[in-house]
Amino acid sequence: MKRIGYCLLLIVLCFSFVLTGCNGQNSMSEDEGNRVKAAEIEEPTEEVEIKFWTYNNGWSRIIKSFETIHPKIKINVERFPFEEISKEYKKAVLAGNGPDILYLDSGYYYEYTTGEYFEDLLKEPYLAGRYEKDFPEDMWECNKSLNGNRLISMTFLTSPFVTYYRADIMEENGFPSEPNEFGKFIENPDNLIAIAKKLKSKGQYIFQMPTDLINLLGSSTGVFDKDLNFVRDSSTFVDMLDLSKKIYQSQYILGADLWSDIGREAIKNDKLVMIITMGSWGTGTIQEIAPEQAGKWRIAKPPLGLTPWYSDTKLAIDSQSKNKKWAWLFLEYVVTQQEGGENIDMISGYLPARKNMKIMLRENVFYGDQLAQPLFEDLALNMVQYRQSPLDGKALEIFNQKILEAIENDIDSKKAIRDIADEVKRSVEEERKALLK
Repeated sequence: MKRIGYCLLLIVLCFSFVLTGCNGQNSMSEDEGNRVKAAEIEEPTEEVEIKFWTYNNGWSRIIKSFETIHPKIKINVERFPFEEISKEYKKAVLAGNGPDILYLDSGYYYEYTTGEYFEDLLKEPYLAGRYEKDFPEDMWECNKSLNGNRLISMTFLTSPFVTYYRADIMEENGFPSEPNEFGKFIENPDNLIAIAKKLKSKGQYIFQMPTDLINLLGSSTGVFDKDLNFVRDSSTFVDMLDLSKKIYQSQYILGADLWSDIGREAIKNDKLVMIITMGSWGTGTIQEIAPEQAGKWRIAKPPLGLTPWYSDTKLAIDSQSKNKKWAWLFLEYVVTQQEGGENIDMISGYLPARKNMKIMLRENVFYGDQLAQPLFEDLALNMVQYRQSPLDGKALEIFNQKILEAIENDIDSKKAIRDIADEVKRSVEEERKALLK
């Protein structure tokens, strides 16, 4: 059966490659790459050092490959904790000694969508507009400044939300256990409640916190539209709040997330058996927590038919850099995947680099030899990366606090959503008007 599955997947993928090639994607050969485009900037005659700030590891192969092609350009990597890199960058900018390139996460990108922190990559010598057709439209737009006039970063990798679940426990309790079937089953909120109810009777949970579902919906819509109107006040949020209150009142909530000691122990002890709050990037997280559960977990699409965006990683060139054109060569090399590396569990922003056959056919042993990458790729095609704004932080603080209060105190959902929207609007109105000007 597995061999037949491989053959079917190969046929589908090959057909997909033909179609995307006709649409201008995946049309270049591996040897061509984009190095001819990069060569529009002449190589330096003397050695140049590029200061590159990041919060993660795994850059050595990319840098080695880049420096082989550009021997006069040396990439000096400085790594910071995820929680501190944005603060440290701002301090460095004020002191005039920031990096040439900053690696950002969308979790704090909203802080930079106004101001002049980063170079406009649409201008010379970068002329990044040549790549617009090679990135999803929503992704391209969400890398622009708030007014939409400047391209201030480019996406390297992106990640959709997914559902991690214990297939063995679902099967034991009479629920679908195979990823496709299970994903379709949890589209229906009644089925989701049925799972939660039955497993609760055995001391097991599929929800971590009261706000799991409504935050998932929020990740599908963003916070503000392009005109800075608050978008989390629709009837869909009212319905989701009703569902969240029902789940809370039925005591289907564990009351701790997987990042806490209680949550981690709950996974180890077969108490937390489903996770809907993590992106495709997190496949190794459960394995790290409970390696003895290998083969028991599977991955499916998010519940309730949602296709929310979790996060992406971006690169930007500091406006104060004295090595801007050389920094661009490295940024371009990374985001257009010229190194040819294999991005596992995350999705290339650059469309021609997607659907790498080797990765698409890679079995994940911990998840029962599941072929997970095709699911991730499909979800990435359907999710929407929304544009972020400097108002997001304040709005989310209000939203998260008031939603939790509404759930715990059983406040009428229509009133709660209306009151939240009103409070957000009052809190950001002055800044909103300034930004719109």
